[in-house]
Amino acid sequence: MNRISTRLAEQKDIATITALFDSYRQFYGQPADLQSATAFIQTRFERSESVILVAESEIGEILGFCQLYPAFCSVIAAPIYVLHDLFVKPEARKSGAVVFA
Repeated sequence: MNRISTRLAEQKDIATITALFDSYRQFYGQPADLQSATAFIQTRFERSESVILVAESEIGEILGFCQLYPAFCSVIAAPIYVLHDLFVKPEARKSGAVVFA
């Protein structure tokens, strides 16, 4: 069985995450637009406006990602993160590739 790990995304991962993000958007009915996907992910990353985690195979292939956005919860009076974007490559689904454990 392949070992899959989860880690914070790094600048070097942006191109791969962008392609996955474009696929994620297409899954939800949006037209392919790699340029917009790149601009969106790069801006979130540069401005630290989200936290991106990746699921990575033991050979270093990124199989999926999730993107968390900071927010606040008034009930617990604390900052929280909202999971909004989650995508795993179709060929990696049911392989154990999950971004959260």
